[in-house]
Amino acid sequence: MRKLVLIGLLGVLLAAFSALPASATPNTVSVRMTFTEPVMADGQALCPDLHDTNCGRGVVHPYGLADETLAFFAGCGGACDFRTINLPEGSLFTDETASDFSCPGACGSQSYPHVNPPFRATLTDVIVGGTGIFAGATGTLVGTVVGAGWHGQIELSGTITLGS
Repeated sequence: MRKLVLIGLLGVLLAAFSALPASATPNTVSVRMTFTEPVMADGQALCPDLHDTNCGRGVVHPYGLADETLAFFAGCGGACDFRTINLPEGSLFTDETASDFSCPGACGSQSYPHVNPPFRATLTDVIVGGTGIFAGATGTLVGTVVGAGWHGQIELSGTITLGS
């Protein structure tokens, strides 16, 4: 009788453990994000100083509304930019490289008052970390930045693999 109870208990335990989800399986999510960055300091302290940063707001699908900050030459050991994307469930950190700059006609002066002549560039962001649900996240995002007047429009898409 003891053997029968032991075999039954082992069967129940085996069934229970086989029903558990594999927690080590990475979860890869397709994302699409759009941000608008004013190219002048705003009075609401979103980005009070634009000497070394740009800041903006937007949306990250499927995670929701976001605030973001781009710190110039703060990523890749000073060789690229560092973007922080703050979402309700945590923050994402990326090293960002801009390439393929183009302007209609000729690129204008970056001096005041012509701070942001029309331009376009390709962006490549490599996810280097995060907090909350994005802790241990990896992935690559690609997209564009288009600047005109006093605003820049950033669009990025790609995949994020969540840590666990």
